[in-house]
Amino acid sequence: MDSERLCPRCGQAIPWGQTQCPLCSEHRGYMWSLRRDTFLLVIFIVLILLFAITSFAVRSYHVLETGLAEDWYSRGQVELKAGHAEAALADFRNAVAYSPDSTLYRLRLAQALAATGRTQEARTYLLNLWEAEPGNATVNLGLARVAVRRHSVPEATRYFHGAIYGEWNDDPVARRTEARLELIKFLLDSEQKAAARAELIALAADLPPDPVLETRAGVLLLRVGGYDDALKMFRQALISDPHSAAALAGMGEGYFETGHYLEAQRYLERALQQDPHLVEAGSMLETTRAVLSLDPFNRRLGEQERARRAKQDFDQAKTRLEGCAAQRGIDLKAAGGEQLQSLYDQASTIQPRVKQHNLSRDSVLLVNTMDVVFAIEQTTSRACGEPHGLDLALLLLAHEAGGSRP
Repeated sequence: MDSERLCPRCGQAIPWGQTQCPLCSEHRGYMWSLRRDTFLLVIFIVLILLFAITSFAVRSYHVLETGLAEDWYSRGQVELKAGHAEAALADFRNAVAYSPDSTLYRLRLAQALAATGRTQEARTYLLNLWEAEPGNATVNLGLARVAVRRHSVPEATRYFHGAIYGEWNDDPVARRTEARLELIKFLLDSEQKAAARAELIALAADLPPDPVLETRAGVLLLRVGGYDDALKMFRQALISDPHSAAALAGMGEGYFETGHYLEAQRYLERALQQDPHLVEAGSMLETTRAVLSLDPFNRRLGEQERARRAKQDFDQAKTRLEGCAAQRGIDLKAAGGEQLQSLYDQASTIQPRVKQHNLSRDSVLLVNTMDVVFAIEQTTSRACGEPHGLDLALLLLAHEAGGSRP
C-alpha cells in the first residue's frame, strides 16, 4: 500500500481515494464566498453613491429650471405691465418651457397671446386650463375677454358669469364686481340693453358701499334708461362723498333725462363748481338753462313773460324751418305736398296774430302758437337732423308736452 500523501499547502494527510485536501478545499470555498460577498457589497455601495449623485444632479437641474422659469416670468410681468406685449409673450413662452405644468405661467402666456391679437391660440391655452379647473374665476375671465374680442355675446356672457361666480384667490367681492361691470359694458357696446339692465339690477343688489362703484353703476344705468335706479345710485354715492363731481353730474343728467330741469340745473351747477372741465355737463347745463328760459308754460310766470317767451319761440322755430328747407332745397312758398311747406303755411297764417299783447290776453292763441312751434321743431329734427342750442331746447319742450323723450 502506498504511503499516505501529505497536502503540500497545509501538511495534513490526504485521505485514500481523494485527490485534494478536504481542509484546503473547505478553506478555498469559504474564501471564495467571502470574496463574493465583499464584491456584492462594494457594488451595492457604488450603486447607492451613483443614485445619490444622480438624484442630486436631477434636483439641482429642477432647481435651476424653477429659477429660470421664475426669472422669465418676472421679466414677462414687467414687460406686460409696461405695455410691451410682444416682449412679454416671448418671456412667458420661456417660463412655460422651463415649467410646463405651472397654471399661472400658462395663464399669463394666454393673456399675452390675447394682448398681441393671437386670439385663437390664447383661447386654446385657456380652454385647456378651464378643462382642468372649470371653477377658476381668472381662467373664466380670460376666456370671456377672448370672447369679447371675437364679438361672441353668448360665449362672453357665459364665461363672465363663470368669473363672477367662480373662485378668486384674493378680494373676491371686488373681483366679482369688476367682472360684472366689464360684462355690462360689453353688453351695452353690443346693443344688448335688456341683458345689461338685468345685470345692473343684480349688481346694484350686491354692490358694497363704495361711492366710486355706486357712481359707475349709476352712469351705466343712465345708458340703459334706468333713470330712477341711476338717481338712487348717485344719491347713495353723494351720502358718502357729497363733493363727487361725477355723482353730481350723474344726478343732473338723470333729472335732465326725466324732464326735471330745475333739479337738473341745480346739480349740474354743483358738478361744474367741483370740476369746471366736465364738458358734457357744461353742454347739458346750457341746454337746461335754455329750456327753462324758453318754457312759456311755467305757472310761476306772469302773462307778459309767457307771451314774450311764446313770441320768441315762434320766431326761433320759423327761422329753423326756413334753414331746414334751404338745406333740403325746398321752396317753402311754392305749392306742393311737402310737410315743411304745410308747416310754413300754418306759421304764415298765424304769424300776423303772434304779437306779445295778443298772446298775453289770449291763452288759446298762445297754446296754438306753441303747437306750431313744437310741430316745426319735431318735423325739422326728422328732416334735417338733431338741432342744437335754442332749437334743441324747444325740441325737448315739445317732447315734454307730448309726454315722451326724444
